[in-house]
Amino acid sequence: MLEQAVTHRLASARHVLLAGCGGGYDVLGALPLYLELRASGREVHLGNLSFSSLDDLTTQRDPALPNLHEVGPEAATELRYCPEAWLSSWLSRHEGSRVPVHAFAKTGVRPLREAYEALVKRLGLDAIVLVDGGVDALLRGDESSLGTPSEDLASLAAVDDVDVPVKLLACVGLGAELRDGIRHAQVFERIGELARAGGYLGATALLPETAAGRAYHEAVEYVFAHQADHRRSHIHAVVRAASKGETGDHGPHVWLSALSSLYWFFDASVVARTHLFLELLKPTETIFEVVARVEAARKGRAIRDRSDIPL
Repeated sequence: MLEQAVTHRLASARHVLLAGCGGGYDVLGALPLYLELRASGREVHLGNLSFSSLDDLTTQRDPALPNLHEVGPEAATELRYCPEAWLSSWLSRHEGSRVPVHAFAKTGVRPLREAYEALVKRLGLDAIVLVDGGVDALLRGDESSLGTPSEDLASLAAVDDVDVPVKLLACVGLGAELRDGIRHAQVFERIGELARAGGYLGATALLPETAAGRAYHEAVEYVFAHQADHRRSHIHAVVRAASKGETGDHGPHVWLSALSSLYWFFDASVVARTHLFLELLKPTETIFEVVARVEAARKGRAIRDRSDIPL
């Protein structure tokens, strides 16, 4: 019981990519996993579906893959929004050497899949862990609200077709998406469905007194401080507060509990296989096509009524 199933799934993985799947600040949720996997002797890399204007920043990229950038600390500037650059800046100081973040421009599934495939070859990856800030990435598609699904589903669909032995999904921040209409009764129903299908791999708490927990809090504070004039992450503000033991009503759409600072782990292949319309997204070239196909798929099926749980 003290060892989660996810530990066994990652046991043989030596070269791991942790990639924020929903864009923006999702990559911050990868940091505790990054540090713990590194401490266990793995070679670990970071990636993120980016909301930044990457062409306007100092980045490295392969001309054959214009949607894949390597963002290092040299890209960090308070004049522009780029959480990836400031995370790279913090980590490079923490590790004592340059730690880049591989940033994916917002595209459709096909070019995103090609970028992932290039990283698998370039880095010799044997595991990809998609990291979602929030839990909307695990939903199956007919819930009363999907939150902000397009980027999550583009990432999930892209990685589903990448040839790599281990593909996982990690979600943190349950309860942080109330303003997006996520019904947590449906989230728990979905987790139960995934458990029955062999896709639920356990949960573990982010504790601030651990080395990984302390580093997470320091890094989020550092990134937030340097992005003070830009949009910051509501979800990671919730995760930080919950992990420090704050509970209850903390303003509109914020109800803190210990559930908010848990990492929930899933087999990404099972999440993809049991999704109701993920296959429809795979031929897309742009994120706008993804958005249109999600909306069309939702209109063509029965959507479940809003539901609550007696907590």
